[in-house]
Amino acid sequence: MGLQLPQEKQGGDSLKAYTIDTVFDVSDKYVVGNIIARKSITLIVASPKKGKTALGLNLGICINEGIDFLENKVRKTKVVYYCNELSGSLIQERVGRLDLPCSSTMKFYEGTSYVDFDEFEKIIKLDVESGYEVFIVDTFSKIKYDRKYNANDYNDTYEVMAKYYELIDKYGCTFIMMYHTKKDSSVKSVSEKVIGSQALSGSVDTIIAIDKASEFDTEFKLDVTSRLFESKAYQVKIHPVRKILELDKIDPIETLEPPIQKLVQMMPKLKMMEGTIVDICSKINLDVESPQQFGKTLSRNKDILKKNGISITMKRGKNNNNYQVKYNSEDVIY
Repeated sequence: MGLQLPQEKQGGDSLKAYTIDTVFDVSDKYVVGNIIARKSITLIVASPKKGKTALGLNLGICINEGIDFLENKVRKTKVVYYCNELSGSLIQERVGRLDLPCSSTMKFYEGTSYVDFDEFEKIIKLDVESGYEVFIVDTFSKIKYDRKYNANDYNDTYEVMAKYYELIDKYGCTFIMMYHTKKDSSVKSVSEKVIGSQALSGSVDTIIAIDKASEFDTEFKLDVTSRLFESKAYQVKIHPVRKILELDKIDPIETLEPPIQKLVQMMPKLKMMEGTIVDICSKINLDVESPQQFGKTLSRNKDILKKNGISITMKRGKNNNNYQVKYNSEDVIY
């Protein structure tokens, strides 16, 4: 990924030689470590109503306030959130739901119709002069160009993306832009999910794809594909109270040993149970080769069970050990 502009588009910079021993200063090369580089273009993509705006606001506030995002270091940078999809009052309402500080240094624009690219560039120029660097565009498809733009045409898309890289070259800004994905669930590649010509996904530096089955899902995956950082999938969830995006540190249930999977699935309903290993297996309808083996499995997975809000205590008896298994939703580690 990453569009290579003609040399004249890059401020006349000449090629610079280096060796394997050359030391480069990379201290300020990122906005969000491992995800977003400075002076780059990032696409946030998802099908309609799957959380692009929510992710963009969460990410934008973290950048503006210098708050780690998904445990990645953030370089505090002034942010402009340009939204031509929702009114200002709706954006304020959404920001108000997030348990994140949002200072007045973060700037918002509202507009429910298309805006000309020349007008958009004037906004960029004035805001950069006021110290802003990161521009979140919600959405990319609502910017008008000097002629009708065909998103499915490779050359058209290349020319449009070149305009954004010219802005980066002129003003030193960083773009995060929302865009739509195809509804075809059989498409697995992140870049192929992006609507329109492959020139779009091929010309940006990073794509963050929201992978969720329903708009109401609070646990889902973010596929980050980047030419600047290592590509990675983040398992995330929306905190039920704070409404912010967090890493989901609970091991995906499908990765757990089968007996532990069954226990994790059943305990939120049962809340508590007591008895021997045989009693416990009976209560959760679990077939095991031997009670002794299941006892060892429980002991081996105590930390995993604890993260899932399940505690186990054992009392030794004359003939059999007795177990108490408890579930507490407040002990679940998100």
